[in-house]
Amino acid sequence: MLSITCRGHVIEPASCTLPPPISSFTMPSLLHWGSRQKTPTPVQNDLCDYCGQKPKFIEPGGSRHAYCSRSCAKKAAQGPSPSACALRGCRATGKAAFSDFCSDEHGKQAVALGQAKGCDACHEFPRASGDLCLACDRKFPGVRLKDLASTSAAYNDLRVQFMSEWDGLNAVRPKVDKIFQIVVPRDIRARHDAYRSKQRVPREIRVFHSAQCICDMGTKGPVLCDFKSCGICRVVKSSFNEFAFGEKFNIGRFGEGIYSYHNPSLADAHATSATSTPYRVMIACDASVSVESEVPDEESLFLPSADAIVPAFIIMYSV
Repeated sequence: MLSITCRGHVIEPASCTLPPPISSFTMPSLLHWGSRQKTPTPVQNDLCDYCGQKPKFIEPGGSRHAYCSRSCAKKAAQGPSPSACALRGCRATGKAAFSDFCSDEHGKQAVALGQAKGCDACHEFPRASGDLCLACDRKFPGVRLKDLASTSAAYNDLRVQFMSEWDGLNAVRPKVDKIFQIVVPRDIRARHDAYRSKQRVPREIRVFHSAQCICDMGTKGPVLCDFKSCGICRVVKSSFNEFAFGEKFNIGRFGEGIYSYHNPSLADAHATSATSTPYRVMIACDASVSVESEVPDEESLFLPSADAIVPAFIIMYSV
């Protein structure tokens, strides 16, 4: 029995338990050392879908919610915060049904005052879908083409981009002859925006796509043909949801999907024109990719969905 002396007094505890022999002592595992001392940092997918700052709420049973709290869930259900009417000086709430104005009357006033661009068809209401207002957009469903003037800024900007990105074996650059602007329906643009919003850090890039064009594109104004074998017109009409002969996708080295090129000279290898037109034809597109994605200069860019890419212009050129 162990006795302890303190200030002249002897203290004898009732018992004293000695430590176990060294041979039976078990060292704690160092593999998870300190794992119970701090809370692990949540990964990106574990963060609230609304604020992106706090971890998602997890029920005692293990089920995970999309939001960190009831307040974030409520804010997400309400949608984006309302903004004021686009007419200067008006503090009423803007509405999507009136192109972000509080009423049709204020939309008309904004056009008359030069605060908003007017519809190309009625010249009365503000533009909402491409160059048309909401009412005219409903009157003219489907894809529309607009012949760009060679003196316009849009024409010259695309021409410079097309020529500067062209990097082929032949030192001779192509000559841009005509450009048609493609105005896609609102639902196509909405699906593209939804696809882009789901990407963590998206970016919009310009790519080029070409295929066989069996019609006389560019010789009879901004019109699309109805031939099922025309790879250009089928792609433009369907916004990459259908290709020539009714095919639903391209097939390449990454499987089924959509293939385009950052370098237009590579897309030109797939261009085939009819003898009834003097032009070669290519589609300039807007594609949404993640900021981490590499866009190859000398290879094709693979996109898995038609929602990831939107046709923007038809370029008629000669080499």
